[in-house]
Amino acid sequence: MKEKEELIIKISKLFIPYIIVLIIIGFKGKILVSFVLVFLHELVHYVTAKKLGFGGFGIEILPIGAVLKFKELDEADPKEDLIISLSGPLFNLVFAVIFYLLNIKFQSNYLDILYMSNLSLGIFNLIPAFPLDGGRIIRDIISFRTFYKRANKITVNISIGIGIIITGYFLILMVFGYRYISIGIIGGLIVITSYKEKERIVYLIMSDIVKKKYKFIKRGYMGNRSISIYCKKTLLDALSIVDKNKYNIFIVLDSDMKAINVIYEEELVEALKVYGNITIEEYLKNIDEIDKIDKLAKVSIDEWKKWKEDKKEL
Repeated sequence: MKEKEELIIKISKLFIPYIIVLIIIGFKGKILVSFVLVFLHELVHYVTAKKLGFGGFGIEILPIGAVLKFKELDEADPKEDLIISLSGPLFNLVFAVIFYLLNIKFQSNYLDILYMSNLSLGIFNLIPAFPLDGGRIIRDIISFRTFYKRANKITVNISIGIGIIITGYFLILMVFGYRYISIGIIGGLIVITSYKEKERIVYLIMSDIVKKKYKFIKRGYMGNRSISIYCKKTLLDALSIVDKNKYNIFIVLDSDMKAINVIYEEELVEALKVYGNITIEEYLKNIDEIDKIDKLAKVSIDEWKKWKEDKKEL
């Protein structure tokens, strides 16, 4: 019997400012239309994720409605996350085209509002910066070419750059007497969220290593990734290049590029807990010493058993 999913309900303080910002930047629909379209945007993300097999969701209750959130989105691989992230903006852009064509034929103010609202929401969410869908989209595309942490680092830098440009544009406008506060809020929000994403990624990768076993059991398979790493690098250096969607095997090389040992990804977290951020070379020396002690202990136990058997025979 399938266990019932827990429904998390909480109130958000940020959604109303988000709606206001959308209206100011060109989201010209009424508040109700604005909310309905944003809700449908989130609903499309939810339905897409559900179709891809992801479970767990929550509802944020807002003064003017609700918004859906996922618990398991970080478990998606780049292809799945790309599909989920693109689904919302594409929904709005497709409907923008539909309402534009209908407005040409029927000339309705309401159809014009729906066209402009969908277009604004779709384009706004495609900006390649966090916390927008565009930030996840560009990270997923880069992840096809490199490992997750590097893709995230590149995306965070792009996002911060966009945030700084928007904030700079806001300051220039202020100098010339134009007070578009909304532009400053958007720039500041992008920069702050990007820095938070930068800090979050290390903990996310460690969490992914722990949860990877359950993902493997659920799917029944997982791709491998073999990486050669210099023995003078630290355990955190190794952790930083872990691909969250594959099982990582580290071949440790010395300065002559000769393989001296193999480390498996689950060892990294345990090693960091026990030894802290030491070099891989130091870690291998530590486990060599432990292996020697284990061998000596085994020899001692075998000798004791032999002595006990010899004593019985006498």
